[in-house]
Amino acid sequence: RAPAPASASAPRPADAKVDPAEQRARDSDARRILEAELRRAETDLAAMQKEFNNGQPERLDSERNFQRYLDRVADMKAAIERKEDDIAAIRRELGKLPQ
Repeated sequence: RAPAPASASAPRPADAKVDPAEQRARDSDARRILEAELRRAETDLAAMQKEFNNGQPERLDSERNFQRYLDRVADMKAAIERKEDDIAAIRRELGKLPQ
């Protein structure tokens, strides 16, 4: 097996500075990725909320047992809460990035 190039695998010294232009490019890439992830998460949340229908989703044919319906509604609510938490986390990360 061939050794990896030194520049690719060697850790940088702690006092090494990143070129400001390179750092701006990294920050820009990170912002673009997070913004795309935020848009996807918000779109997913909107779809989940529409299906949830304020806690009264359509009852499925397979849910003749009312408890199954209640379990699905509880799962939907938990998934919405997780998605809202994800969105808040993405927004926090975006807030940490320089403008």
